Amino acid sequence: MEINLKNWKKLGEGNYALYKENSKLGSLSIQTNLFERKATLDIDNQSYNLKHTGFWKNNIEITDARGNVVLKTHTPKWYANTTIIEFEGKQLQLLIRNNPLAEYAILEGDKEILAYGLDVKEGKAVTRIQTAIHNKSYLLDFYLWYLFVPVAQENMGEDLTFLLLATA
Repeated sequence: MEINLKNWKKLGEGNYALYKENSKLGSLSIQTNLFERKATLDIDNQSYNLKHTGFWKNNIEITDARGNVVLKTHTPKWYANTTIIEFEGKQLQLLIRNNPLAEYAILEGDKEILAYGLDVKEGKAVTRIQTAIHNKSYLLDFYLWYLFVPVAQENMGEDLTFLLLATA
């Protein structure tokens, strides 16, 4: 098992930065208005745009600076409890579960590769990040954090404290 510390820091309203061992990996800026929620991601000097697509706006596409789709999601059925993620030629699954608190997990087949969940530390709600050693893509971290931010804010308030834990 490898310790791989990552953490998110809130920079301002809707703005976050991902750090790994005190080294900044990138930033996420979430823009919300009455009709849409979208984001801009900057990872390793590359820019990406995240937007909701589909009739109900329940799918997500992440495009690079040239407009190429690098990640897209869809649900197999409108009432499905999983989301299919198409990324780097693979089909991954996003599961939302209670473990024992809210947790968003990305699986490749039956192997969990990344999970963001709530945990309790010293009587406070914190975010627990678990990642597989072979997971080297930070784009999945940005996607999962974009989805998980509302859960974290609701349970931790404005004083966001994040607990990082990486496991294989």
